[in-house]
Amino acid sequence: MPRRPRTLSSTGIYHIILRSVNQHLIFEEDSDYQKFIYILSDCKMKYDIKIYAYCLMDNHIHLLLNSPSDELPSFFQSLGAKFVKWYNNKYLRTGHLFQDRYRSTTIENERAFLAALVYIHDNPVKANICRYPSEYRWSSYNVYYGQKSALIDTDLADSIAGSRHELHKFFSKESGPAEDELFADDHKKQKLFFTDEKALDLFLSTSKLSSTSEVNNLDKTQRNRLVFKLRNLGLTVKQVARLMDISETTVKRLSKMVPNPRP
Repeated sequence: MPRRPRTLSSTGIYHIILRSVNQHLIFEEDSDYQKFIYILSDCKMKYDIKIYAYCLMDNHIHLLLNSPSDELPSFFQSLGAKFVKWYNNKYLRTGHLFQDRYRSTTIENERAFLAALVYIHDNPVKANICRYPSEYRWSSYNVYYGQKSALIDTDLADSIAGSRHELHKFFSKESGPAEDELFADDHKKQKLFFTDEKALDLFLSTSKLSSTSEVNNLDKTQRNRLVFKLRNLGLTVKQVARLMDISETTVKRLSKMVPNPRP
């Protein structure tokens, strides 16, 4: 069945989500994030794209941008090809890193624009990586609070809100944890979880591998034992599946198996 043609935005503005294949980790080290931002900046200039916001999560990427509709596919083809070539060379891997088709949502009015701006910057908070968007290093949130960046265009958001001060007031109303979460009674226990960054640290220290790409070098017994260990450490099924590049069904099955003891 042929793919549906993309819906074109009358404003030229899109919220883009770029996901990895099989939820594979895109970013393992600071240099991975930095390289992506560098390539993104290069492609932005080449294709005359305006970028209003970005957020780089471990296995997907959010962008809020303005692009002529005929340039968007070429922009993402170039962006993906350049980063994947660098990434595969660094981690000694081959094949695709990103899904074939990015997801795009048209932004047709000012309300939708501001909502997308908040949603993108709030991703790390909702993923329990940080408590406030300002604490996350790999998004454009702090550019709206004075951080220097040649990549991000803040003029449109300021214009829609009326001023930078009014935009900040909008951010504070729409994002961040609720007061009842901040001042919860001590006896209200929150569910224990590891952030994805901590999960990666545990994976590396437990497996003794230098990156997740080296999982492919493990034999089946070693892989199964590692899955079992990671689940026992408290990593979620989804985290283990991403780190090991296997399905969640496989993780669930292996989690119930007691690995054979070492000879």
